[in-house]
Amino acid sequence: MRKLALMGALVASLGVAATADVASAYPDHHRHRSCHYRRHRAGAIGAVAGAVGGGIIGAALTHGAAGPTLLGAGAGALTGHALARGSTHC
Repeated sequence: MRKLALMGALVASLGVAATADVASAYPDHHRHRSCHYRRHRAGAIGAVAGAVGGGIIGAALTHGAAGPTLLGAGAGALTGHALARGSTHC
C-alpha cells in the first residue's frame, strides 16, 4: 500500500511539473513580459509543485511524521524551483 501511495504521489507531481512546460509551448501573446518574469513564474510554479510532491513522498515514506514530511517538502521545493527555472528558455 505504501508503494502504491508513493508511486501515485510521484506520478501526480510529475504531471503538475509537466503542465508548466506545456504552457510555455504556446505563443506568448503578451509581448511586454520579459524573460525575467517568465523565469520567475516558472520557478515559483516549480517550487510549489515540488513542495507538494516532496511533502507527499516524505509523508508516505515516514507514515506521516512531521519532520521528514517538512524536509521532503523543502527538498522538493528547491529541486522543483531549480528544474523549472533551468527549463525556461528565452
